[in-house]
Amino acid sequence: MLLVPALAAGGLTACDKQAEVHVGFRPEAGASYRYEIRVQSVTTTLLGDEAPDRSVDDVTLESRDTVLSAAPGEVKVRVELTRAGSPPRTFLVRFDRAAQLAGVDAVEGLPPAVLGPVGFPEFLPAAATAPPDRALSPGEKWKIDATPTLPGAQPVRLEGSGRLMKVMTSGGRKVASIKAETRLPLSSTTRVGDATVTISGTEKTESTATRGLADGVVQDASSVTRGTYDLVVSPPAGGGSSVTGTMTVEIRSETRRLPDEVRKA
Repeated sequence: MLLVPALAAGGLTACDKQAEVHVGFRPEAGASYRYEIRVQSVTTTLLGDEAPDRSVDDVTLESRDTVLSAAPGEVKVRVELTRAGSPPRTFLVRFDRAAQLAGVDAVEGLPPAVLGPVGFPEFLPAAATAPPDRALSPGEKWKIDATPTLPGAQPVRLEGSGRLMKVMTSGGRKVASIKAETRLPLSSTTRVGDATVTISGTEKTESTATRGLADGVVQDASSVTRGTYDLVVSPPAGGGSSVTGTMTVEIRSETRRLPDEVRKA
């Protein structure tokens, strides 16, 4: 996702000893991080007897994450996404102390529901790799079961498992490599013109991330999300019969942390 993106650039060196480590999210209030996010999405839609409609979108985004507050149990982050040729999009996001996504409060002042069923999961890959807030040994696994809140949207539940793969040194700093597999059932109903479109299905995501041991901040991450949805397009009352179909989505993303900007005196 986009919100706490992950894995430091640089050559990885030898693994450290199999000692326990703590990889909880411990940023300081006022801290700011920049990321480059490359995303490719392939969507195939089939409605009724029409021929399949396939679209491919490649986009490069820059994300600026600013920590607004860092209380013992919750971290609030403002995320500004910039895409060439488009105005910035700003999200206010809450994470628990382990960096698990707890909720999205606003999207440019609008309810998070405007993201739609496919847009929202883009937050999840980096958050899904968040480890539990306790000491872990390389190879240790944990259960993922989270219910992030989105005002104005139906409840969603993220389930799966994570694993601490190894602890190593990258660019002179100690980092932890984490892998996760998650499932996210999604459903929504939106208006498109005079019609009502209902989407329901499940997304599965495989993601990896590397986090700094000093503060738990993501240095580098990658993810692959695949989703299959049932579609129902319903015309206005008295406007005819509903049309059913399917939509499949594959989203691949690569995230890397950019060097911090040097402030001029």
